[in-house]
Amino acid sequence: MKTNEGAAGCGANARRFEIEGKNLGFPALFPDASSAVGLFPVPAVAAQALIRDSGFKVAELWPGRAAFSLACCHYRESDCGVYDEIALAFFVKPLHGRPSGIPYLGTWLDIARNDSAPHGWKLPVTTRLANDAGILMWGFPKTIEEIDFELAAGRATFRLRMGDREVLSYSVPATGKRKQPPSASAVYSNHDGAPHVTTLKSEFADVGVHSGGGRLTLGDHPVAAQLRTLGLPRRPLVATWMGRLSLDVGAPEKL
Repeated sequence: MKTNEGAAGCGANARRFEIEGKNLGFPALFPDASSAVGLFPVPAVAAQALIRDSGFKVAELWPGRAAFSLACCHYRESDCGVYDEIALAFFVKPLHGRPSGIPYLGTWLDIARNDSAPHGWKLPVTTRLANDAGILMWGFPKTIEEIDFELAAGRATFRLRMGDREVLSYSVPATGKRKQPPSASAVYSNHDGAPHVTTLKSEFADVGVHSGGGRLTLGDHPVAAQLRTLGLPRRPLVATWMGRLSLDVGAPEKL
């Protein structure tokens, strides 16, 4: 992993990076991917315990319940090459802007305004380039792990293994015809020792939203045991399939 010493600095303020022989910059382009997402209400106390060292506080959707997001992506084309990723994240309270003043309902409003955004707890990927770029450019907690992606019998399935032990398997119906207009969303990270926010510009097609249609199973890895403290596995509140996904990922901004 190397920064481009001839570019405009390094860390969060750099605009060009030399990583694994690739010259990368902002925005990073991910023009062709598919994604399966699940949103799970989980105990807020248990969720906060998992991210207690992050400096972020989980946002409560309703009393005592936080939102855990499981986002699985198969990237067919990107600045970081072809790879798979599984993002385990929690929606957290905004660190900037005015509070809504409406308990619980305010959290939903913050999510809609992208003030309350997901903070990645674990972000396993399958290649060194994706791993190093995620850490160096955005401060994402990437690790290199084994992820299998399969499309079969009308379902998309992602399986995650760490150290030859199964962590989880997640599948959703791989169906949908909706197309959504371009949108922007935010993600939080800790970068260079400080909280940052990154904006993602997205386009989606072949989208299907399946209430309760996701299936999550857990293995015997210690991370699976941590997920069990959240009351998982269970059916997600909402399961989404995005057959075609395009992302432009901007530079992280210090909060």
